[in-house]
Amino acid sequence: MLETVDFYREILDNLYDGIFFVDKEGCITYWNKGATNLTGYNSADVQGRNYCDIFKPLDKQGNHLCESEACPIRRVFEISALTEVEAYICHKEGHLLPISIRIAPVREVDQHYVVAVEIHSSSSPRYAIRQRLEELQDLAMHDVLTGIANRRYVEISIAARLEELKRYGFDFSVMFFDADHFKKINDTHGHNVGDRILKMISATIANSLRSFDTIGRWGGEEFVVLLVHTKNEDLYKLTDRMRRLVENSALTLVNGETLKVTVSAGATVARKGDTVESLIDRADKLMFESKRRGRNQVSVEFK
Repeated sequence: MLETVDFYREILDNLYDGIFFVDKEGCITYWNKGATNLTGYNSADVQGRNYCDIFKPLDKQGNHLCESEACPIRRVFEISALTEVEAYICHKEGHLLPISIRIAPVREVDQHYVVAVEIHSSSSPRYAIRQRLEELQDLAMHDVLTGIANRRYVEISIAARLEELKRYGFDFSVMFFDADHFKKINDTHGHNVGDRILKMISATIANSLRSFDTIGRWGGEEFVVLLVHTKNEDLYKLTDRMRRLVENSALTLVNGETLKVTVSAGATVARKGDTVESLIDRADKLMFESKRRGRNQVSVEFK
């Protein structure tokens, strides 16, 4: 049994994050190396001492957690439920340290009731990764270059609209835009100018949409627009309006030259039984029909 305990302690000692145990009186009964690295206190400094006396934990507003009913460790003893909080604790060198605390439910260890507390700081790799993941969660739905929705978001949105069409009969349409001669623009003026052109196209179209419509970058120089509650007879007019707006936009280069661009477009009304793939494929083929007819054109297909 003793060997098993030592085995688990060795594992805990080699975790990066801080781990310590607290009994019902608030006294620390176990302290790992990660906690030492984080707080500056070694095991001899804290064993048997009350965690409130050592850390003087504060909430984000600077209130003393141990002096209030919000004390997270005391609360875990009362409700036996996992608790997570953000707080400040006092480092051995005196400065306040922002940390995250994860407190496990009450368990019986060596005839004593204790809680296991995991702490990690805002400067720890784990905390940085979590912050980055939160940022990426937002970025995962947006195109970094243009700031509009990305392909994943468009696919999710189309799938949701198709479900609404199936259940409630809510109509919607899809437009597919492709910048004409975009490779030539990149080859002639460079990718920096090409990026600015993509931003110009996306902003021009986005600024012409209603607040509940969606524009996303499908990939490269391709853009997809979702229009909700649009009458069939208005689809061509709306798509052509966006085409003309792009045609009349212009980018001023560093040398004073004005660069214009056009788009070819395909638009179609969603049908019951469509999938994301079938709907996009139909709009894409209509866009290529516009390319075949000489570019800077619109091709539309109704139900």
